[in-house]
Amino acid sequence: MAEVTVTRDDQKGQLALLEQYAAATKTKLISSPADLDTKDKVMDEMLAWCKEQANIVVLKSGIILSSDPTSRTVQNCKSLLLSKGIHPGQVYAATRALLSLLLASGGEEESARRQKGETNVSFSDQQRHLRELVFEAVRQNVSDIHIQVRPTYTKIRMRQHGELRVYAEWSEKLGREIASVAFNKETDHATSHFNPLVPQDASMPLKMQGRDIRLRLASMPAHGGFDMVMRILATGEEQHKTLDELGYTKKQIDIIKMAMKLPFGAIIVAGPTGSGKTTTLASCMEMVEPTQKLYSIEDPVEKVVEDATQVPVNTEKEDRDFASMGRASLRMDPDVIILGEMRDEDTAHVMVRASITGHLVLTTLHTNRATAIVTRLVDMGISPTLLSDSSVLRCLMCQRLIAKVCPYCAIPLLSSPKHQPYIADWEAVLGREILERAKARGPGCSKCNRTGVGGRIVVAEVIWVDEEGRQFIQKCDTLNWEKYLKANGWSDFHDRAIDLIQAGVCDPFDAEKVVGPINPATQAKTFKYE
Repeated sequence: MAEVTVTRDDQKGQLALLEQYAAATKTKLISSPADLDTKDKVMDEMLAWCKEQANIVVLKSGIILSSDPTSRTVQNCKSLLLSKGIHPGQVYAATRALLSLLLASGGEEESARRQKGETNVSFSDQQRHLRELVFEAVRQNVSDIHIQVRPTYTKIRMRQHGELRVYAEWSEKLGREIASVAFNKETDHATSHFNPLVPQDASMPLKMQGRDIRLRLASMPAHGGFDMVMRILATGEEQHKTLDELGYTKKQIDIIKMAMKLPFGAIIVAGPTGSGKTTTLASCMEMVEPTQKLYSIEDPVEKVVEDATQVPVNTEKEDRDFASMGRASLRMDPDVIILGEMRDEDTAHVMVRASITGHLVLTTLHTNRATAIVTRLVDMGISPTLLSDSSVLRCLMCQRLIAKVCPYCAIPLLSSPKHQPYIADWEAVLGREILERAKARGPGCSKCNRTGVGGRIVVAEVIWVDEEGRQFIQKCDTLNWEKYLKANGWSDFHDRAIDLIQAGVCDPFDAEKVVGPINPATQAKTFKYE
């Protein structure tokens, strides 16, 4: 596997010089296609000349991008443009990686017009562009890269802090080739050729600039093309966050620690896709005593934990799915078993069997509320009587992620014009005192990449399953169970969201995306239709 040879120090030095030029000329450094108009492509008349120079690109608008903007090449470029009757535009400093990507995309479009789709670009070039795309995503702290390939274009979007933003627009052909090389050349088990007509998934390790980066690939056919999503699982530099750093309260952490010290039973982490369940599991795994044997069954292995035996699952083979590998791990003298995900009835039965035979089990599930974990397990074929057994369910957790306001550019909520129409409703539920302390997303700054978002924080529901709780589980009475929990000081999603609004951590708009509208109508026990 080829490795990028430019050292990080060299890259930092080049970036520093480009930033100095941008500051001196009162322009901006262009480091990403997102900094450009997606419709502003490489100028056809200058493409061949730019490829010869390698450090300069001319766009159709006349804008000149250069990784060496003070060089003689820029002056030669302006003279050449004038000789063609084209007026040169503004000169901007740009990174080499971006210029390489733009020249490749321009060359692909030209080649596609000439050869009607036949490729003459080596895979090594596409592997380099794939790495540049992934490394840019890692640099921007992106969680997912979305590649949408359609008949006439490829759109690249990146999910940052839970929100999708357009990154670039490429030729259809370049998108297809990058998807093909990702599946065919870079995955752990490239057993079959990439086929855009059927859903496929794989895991992909990349080594770049001395860092081990892991991604999970998934593709799905779409009308006129296909979608591919690359989820960044590990960046080679992350450290496991504590539950406190993730956003759990002290009381919630005390409950989880108490559950992790139990000799047997099940701890279940629930939440929608992309809500950080795996990160929370990794934090819990760090609490396991070094004298205990820990097996983790995962698809794929995402966050490496040194003291655990992490077992990869292959869902395409019956003898290597979650249930089979879970049953196999029971024969390996384990103390703690992690089942990466309960996807079906077989895996749920393995969880119950492991719990009642003296093992501590941690697993994840897709539900919307902590109490709904019981409903989902019953739906998966586990009897309420079995679930109410004191040796099975011990601690139930459900989490979601809320965007945090950027602390450098956040503004007081009451002074934000776009929030004014909702102030009266929020005040009726939260009170004036909370609103006076609340913050709203600001206009954006250099610290938050102009997004107004300063990361994300967990809001969670954590339930310790006590004797009373087991009575409700046996009856599947989640409504009265929640009333009982609330009467004993339990915090649900809504309570945690209000805490974060009051602390000035979250914008009420972002909180409402997770917990629903905060207004008198949704809080009332009886809805009035009049």
